[in-house]
Amino acid sequence: MKRPRVALVTLVAALAAGAAWPFVVAERTNSAVASGEPTPAAVNRDYLTRDAQIAFWEHAAGQHLHGDFLTPRNLAEQYMQRFRERGDIGDVGRALAMALQEERVVPHSGLADASMIGPLITLHRFRQAREYVRDMGGPASRSAETLAREASLDMELGEYEGVPRLLGLIKPAERSSIIAETVESRYDELTGKLNRARYLLARAMVSYDAHYPEASAQARAWYHFRAGELAFAAGQNDEAIADERLAIEMFPNFNLAYNALARFELATGHPREALEAATSGANITPLPEVLGYKADAERSLGMTEASTQTRDLIVAIEQIGNAYHVNDRLIAIYYSEHGIRLDDGLRIARREIAVRGDEVYAQDTLAWAAAMDGHWGEARSAMAKAVRYDTDDPRLQFHAGMIALHFGDTADAKRRLSRALALNPQFHPVYADEARSVLASLDGRPDSSPAQP
Repeated sequence: MKRPRVALVTLVAALAAGAAWPFVVAERTNSAVASGEPTPAAVNRDYLTRDAQIAFWEHAAGQHLHGDFLTPRNLAEQYMQRFRERGDIGDVGRALAMALQEERVVPHSGLADASMIGPLITLHRFRQAREYVRDMGGPASRSAETLAREASLDMELGEYEGVPRLLGLIKPAERSSIIAETVESRYDELTGKLNRARYLLARAMVSYDAHYPEASAQARAWYHFRAGELAFAAGQNDEAIADERLAIEMFPNFNLAYNALARFELATGHPREALEAATSGANITPLPEVLGYKADAERSLGMTEASTQTRDLIVAIEQIGNAYHVNDRLIAIYYSEHGIRLDDGLRIARREIAVRGDEVYAQDTLAWAAAMDGHWGEARSAMAKAVRYDTDDPRLQFHAGMIALHFGDTADAKRRLSRALALNPQFHPVYADEARSVLASLDGRPDSSPAQP
């Protein structure tokens, strides 16, 4: 039985998640787009009342009223929002339990389906989430939200070929909607159109800031966090740092923004600022990535004992704190970048492929983990999938260049290492200098064809 079409409940639950683009993106993209736009609305500090809202709905749930579907729906939404704000994976499990309860009360309800999607995505159960989205009406009758969500899930699974078709089904009047532009921006980012991706994301961000004053602080801040990530990929480092600091100003508990800020500060030679940001992020949610930046900053500042303790914590998280495997990619990246536990890093990266298939960054993670563990054939095969859309990401381009160099393809190595540095000369605290060193050593060496494995 087909379930009725319904708009998705929460815009920013979407993951974030062509033709020649006629616009030139200015150095300060966000300001260029924002000029002449409405003034941003005041930020809704809803996170301050999150526990009270959850307590209210938990009390309502305790009444066990027959046929009550509103209480589990609201509890699922509140638990998911608290997870986004605090990072407690237990809240995702609680949200999923409430969504299942809602489904039992109102089976085949589109709103109940929508309650299921957020927890499933967070737990990386992407295929199951996509089935719920696909059940929300036929393609001709589906809203921009459902079409964009399916496109986003296709990207999470590395199935990019159908994304333009799905986005093309969105009605012309809805093509400039926030959700459509957000998802299209992600597609452009992954398929080598970084400038266009930045333009679309900035448009969506300006609209969201101006027209959705009731939106959560975390949702508003998310757009600025993502703008910072794209700015850094494009080498606009001061802008990227400013974007992350603005995201934190809007939502002071934003662990993802602290993580990005630590990465940018470390890459641009500011270990003390990186340590401050990483420590703040780790105090909210000890994600392996932010702990990695903390350890690197500590080591850079001569805090050897503290750096060792932080590294030990990352290993502990991998062994006992990653039961849902939602941190697999971050752990594999850390191990392979730092030359530790390389067998574990490769094993974890392979496990991530089983979940995400040919997704660009899953394949990039596998390629680098395999290369660092000496499995060069596997590395080259995975990297071919990772660069098939020539994504404008300097770290990915660096990985591809170094793997090409191993196989003797100096032409491709030069091209990709040069591209990494052209995108952002400070893209990584170690790899940027390594790219310059390798290019210098290759200068004057004749290009060669790829060596046979």
